[in-house]
Amino acid sequence: MRTTVKGLLIGLGLVACLHPSLAEAETRTLTCGPTATLGESLKGLKPGDVLLVSGACNENVVIPESVQNITVDGQGRATILGAEARRNTVVVGGRGITLKRLIMSGGRSGVAVLRGASVLLDGNTIQGTGNYGIALHEHSSARIVNNTVQNNPRFGILVEEGSFARIGFLLALDAAPSPNIIQDNRGGGIQVRFSAMARIVGNRISGNGGNGVEVTEASQATIDDNMISGNGRDGIAVSGNSGVTIGMGPGIFSNPNSTMTDNAGVGIRCGIGGYVAGRTGTLNGSKGVKDFTGGCIDRLNP
Repeated sequence: MRTTVKGLLIGLGLVACLHPSLAEAETRTLTCGPTATLGESLKGLKPGDVLLVSGACNENVVIPESVQNITVDGQGRATILGAEARRNTVVVGGRGITLKRLIMSGGRSGVAVLRGASVLLDGNTIQGTGNYGIALHEHSSARIVNNTVQNNPRFGILVEEGSFARIGFLLALDAAPSPNIIQDNRGGGIQVRFSAMARIVGNRISGNGGNGVEVTEASQATIDDNMISGNGRDGIAVSGNSGVTIGMGPGIFSNPNSTMTDNAGVGIRCGIGGYVAGRTGTLNGSKGVKDFTGGCIDRLNP
């Protein structure tokens, strides 16, 4: 028995030596400048590492599939400006990536998550991009909490092509939401389309040029306890064989949505084979609480 345990310990030691990724995680620092770029620094990170970033990173950053389970922390001061307008400011290709306390602008979309990648976005400001603030494509996933997403030409957040997002919370058992501010985006607040899914809880979605939340093209969303106000079209718009439930779950999913300043259209619009179930709360628009057409199934209560 003792021989077996001893052999096992020796074997584990050899594995750790042969596989550097199993070594102890490190916290590293980077001050961005002409000769010190975030893109290059990412190549040297191993799983579990934290990179503390300061300064202005004037670059379009790619986190490749080979980089996994790392954290990039801007400490509330570091900026990433996408220098090339036709490229996304930050592309996430790896899994288990955390981006926190960064200020991101410029480029095409602020953060693009691609091809099954996964990311936690926590406490960032994403603004003034050339397209979307945050965009999930191709079966990717994200947890999006405590961010400000504003002043982008299209939607603040896009979830599409079989992707999934938790927007405003980390875990279903969270005691309270971790709200995002999604405001003043010209296209709208949040769009879920092309067979995608999202759970949207506790956010402030206001002043966007289009719909506050738009769910379309065979997609599904739960939309609970958000303040959806002053958007240029409807508060929530559902269409194209898509479905939305509101305030029907336990815990943080139990409350309906609210409006402080009427949305320009209706509170909830549904058409083209969609359905909406749950409670209306105080969600409203200047043209009324709801408008259901085109075979949409209405399962709403006050």
